[in-house]
Amino acid sequence: MALEPIQAGAWSLVPALVAITLAWYTRDALIGLFVGVSITGVVYGALRPAAVGVPGDIAGSTAGEVLGAIFGLKTIPTLVATAPLFADAWYIENVLLAVFAIGGLIGLMIRSGAIRGVLEALTARANSAADAEKAAFIAGIAIHIDDYFNCLVVGSMMRPLTDRFDVSRAKLAYYVDSAGSPAARLAFYSTWGAAMVGFIGAGLVAAAQQGTLPPGMSNYVSGSGNEAEAVTQQVWPLFFNTLFTAFYSWIALILAALVAWQVVPNMFGMRKEEERARRGDGVVGEDDSPMISEEMKQYEMYEGATPDWRNFAVPIATMIVVGVGAMLWRDGPVVTSVGGAFALDIGGVRLGLAATTAMVVAFVLYRLRGDIPSNSDGTDAMIKGMKGIFLAAVILALATSIQNAVTTLGISSFVTDWFGGVPAAIIPVTVFLLTAFISFSDGSSWSTYGIMFPIAIPVAFVTGANLPLVLGAVFSGGIFGDHCSPISDTTVLASSTSGSDHMVHVRTQIPYAVTTAAIAAVLFLLAGFLLPEGFRVIPY
Repeated sequence: MALEPIQAGAWSLVPALVAITLAWYTRDALIGLFVGVSITGVVYGALRPAAVGVPGDIAGSTAGEVLGAIFGLKTIPTLVATAPLFADAWYIENVLLAVFAIGGLIGLMIRSGAIRGVLEALTARANSAADAEKAAFIAGIAIHIDDYFNCLVVGSMMRPLTDRFDVSRAKLAYYVDSAGSPAARLAFYSTWGAAMVGFIGAGLVAAAQQGTLPPGMSNYVSGSGNEAEAVTQQVWPLFFNTLFTAFYSWIALILAALVAWQVVPNMFGMRKEEERARRGDGVVGEDDSPMISEEMKQYEMYEGATPDWRNFAVPIATMIVVGVGAMLWRDGPVVTSVGGAFALDIGGVRLGLAATTAMVVAFVLYRLRGDIPSNSDGTDAMIKGMKGIFLAAVILALATSIQNAVTTLGISSFVTDWFGGVPAAIIPVTVFLLTAFISFSDGSSWSTYGIMFPIAIPVAFVTGANLPLVLGAVFSGGIFGDHCSPISDTTVLASSTSGSDHMVHVRTQIPYAVTTAAIAAVLFLLAGFLLPEGFRVIPY
């Protein structure tokens, strides 16, 4: 049973601030997230001693508060177990199951040569450094269904090609990183799709609990108070609207493409890295300490496999068709009109079903073609793929836990009061900048989403800001940190698999990331003034 929500006032900020600070100091988002959840228990127990087992006769004293803070630590399992990821069967099916199924799918793709086939098709016509850069960028776009595996696979596979044409490792790491989280964020059928719907749903629940959810959106949340939960099939149209307001992702991808096609010149430190590499003085500097990932040693293509890009295309097409098909398979019309207003009535993308179906199709296809030698070899490949994505699952679990934690302390009500007098037009850019700061500090977009959505969604409702725009601002701000923070897991993986010195990668990529963020901020500011509260691309 979930903890009863309280209004902790300024104390509601403490878990999030501790999580961000520790993540930055330790360079480990997991430590920050876990301690943040633990601090929630301490705060909760100190403010509600009787609720955590402190005897009533001392609960109101200073000693009772101190004892309550200690006893509050026993609420940690409750905060984790009642987080959306574990408390709702929908999240287990469409997030946890999907994450591991996609991990297993990519393990099969690597073992069967499917991903090698994609990369060979891309590199077949590479005859120059410019061609190698284009191939590296396109490879990142092609293998976009998960940011972790994008970094693990593309950097390792493309490194020999870019080395051959004297493209610096820092430049390769930039392409790998820029097509990781930014591209995965836009793929609704990826590991990100269902997770993002879950984060939005939790923000809607927070709004319902504090009484700011508009009456016209009451069907987005079922139940009330402590029993409130998001109606996920209603949330998907909101998520699809954010694909159009994901300014940071689109700009990051466009900028990387312009760099790859030599339209945008190399900036600052990247210019130095590229000039040295082109002179033949090495793809890394003399004083650099290249990171070479050990993870890819687990992912070896079967020597009897035939690399073929179609082995990649068939399972991905299966996942998209099943996911979209499940969404549109309805008893009644998908688009309805009520009072002259259109609404989208869909069942939600069933990512767990789609990813599992794709994994099964891939297994059968690769066995029939002989690209995987035995059933045991195939299951071993799937297990290795699932292990490779385990860290993402742990981060997501703790991210939703801290989301549950700060919601329990009433953070959304407290922060919403701050925005009460802020003009609606500048809410999106303000939310974007705040989210970008947090994500750069803690190095994890998902943990940042766990903190920000219970705040941003109620703020949008209270101030009258355009909701899809505010959601896009949160998503974009989170991607900024994932893209360039030195403690971001995907940034580390990009350095590692590309064989780049990590801080060289961070230093050379930040100018591009800051440029992207600046353009995105301008767009959020302009859109905040131009788009009315009720504007949406897809009806909801």
